[in-house]
Amino acid sequence: MPAYFSMIMEFSRAELDFDNMKELNAYIKYAGLVFKGGVGHAKDDTVEDIIDWNQHKLEEDFELGYDEDSSNDYKQMCFSFGGFSEIRGYIMNEDPIRGEYTFNLLIPEDEVAEDSKTYKKEAVDKLKELASLLWILPKTRTIQTKLELREGIVPEMDIRDGAEPSACPFAIVSEKQFGRMDTADYTAEHINAGGVILIPNWVKLV
Repeated sequence: MPAYFSMIMEFSRAELDFDNMKELNAYIKYAGLVFKGGVGHAKDDTVEDIIDWNQHKLEEDFELGYDEDSSNDYKQMCFSFGGFSEIRGYIMNEDPIRGEYTFNLLIPEDEVAEDSKTYKKEAVDKLKELASLLWILPKTRTIQTKLELREGIVPEMDIRDGAEPSACPFAIVSEKQFGRMDTADYTAEHINAGGVILIPNWVKLV
């Protein structure tokens, strides 16, 4: 199984209502992600089936138990976008902290990164464009990126207190958060809907 690059959208459970997953799916389609099918036990499900299942699980505040069968978990989706060989999307509840959930996109790491500091410019440009469109979803708190062996994303509340977001090779934070950060070590690009794309100065694009 290959290593995966992750792009992760952070949400607050305080803003959970009856149609979060339908709303997320609408923005996914708008951003250009094309649904190909479910993954694993969801392989024969429609996108509507998966949306309804995941919405119900979020409303239940479901977390898979250690000894519980994976067929009870949130259902994963497979998308096509930008010529990448594989893109998987899935929900994680209470992640990275209590009171939050995330939507994660996985792409084979070697299609995005040469190593932990060097990234493929064409791939990064496509992912930045995708992230900029997903950012428009009003409930999005942050969009962060990471490599498989890196630690998870940094909660928005920690960024507010001075922590750096996970940006391998970029992150999106709000203008408000950007104004509170020490941004000397980043290149900043202001985008629509009050967002700022941050690229660490150590990132090399080839």
